Amino acid sequence: MILQLIQELETALERNRNDIEAEGMSRYMKYRFAYYGIKKPKRYLIQKEWFSRIQKELSQENKRELVLELWQKEQREFHYIAIDFISKWKDKEISLADSNFIEFLLTNHSWWDSVDTLASNFLGRYLRLFPNQRDSVINSWRKSDNMWLRRSCLIFQLRYKSTTNFTLLKSLIIDLKHEKEFFIQKAIGWSLREYAKTNPKSVKEFVEESGILGLAKREALKHQLR
Repeated sequence: MILQLIQELETALERNRNDIEAEGMSRYMKYRFAYYGIKKPKRYLIQKEWFSRIQKELSQENKRELVLELWQKEQREFHYIAIDFISKWKDKEISLADSNFIEFLLTNHSWWDSVDTLASNFLGRYLRLFPNQRDSVINSWRKSDNMWLRRSCLIFQLRYKSTTNFTLLKSLIIDLKHEKEFFIQKAIGWSLREYAKTNPKSVKEFVEESGILGLAKREALKHQLR
């Protein structure tokens, strides 16, 4: 059933492909991925119809299998559709065992467009629902050789606002602030900038105390320096 459903989606995407747009999209992503060249509004229409069918036909376990099958496809649109599908899951559909599932998605076909959405939405939701998992997941990932897992540790709280664990965030930043990797420095600044919308004074004090510099500091204080 799953392969048949994916074939139906693939047929719809193929029918709407635009090779000129596909070239531009692939170039924007530094040719890391192939594209059908379907812009977001059109893709939303295609996937909306498809989602309405699969939600009724699949069990929770099959939904994960479907996502993993989509993740193996070459064109990036399949990955976007998989992420949008996950975002529709209710809290009760997210399982304690999903940490490995999330890690797989973060570490395969990884680039900022998928990682940032998965980390701030799926991972963020998961760790809200299962707070006892937070320390084991984050303590493992913050030391990982995989940069995208380290970045995910920094940004999983982006939507937490006043419930952000600032002590944890500061600890992660202190650990990672010496990395020269652009995506880590950007994530440090982004995470602080988001929390500054709730607690600007504490963020400003921490930026000065921690000695973060360059991109991370500019991003962190972006709205406060206007």
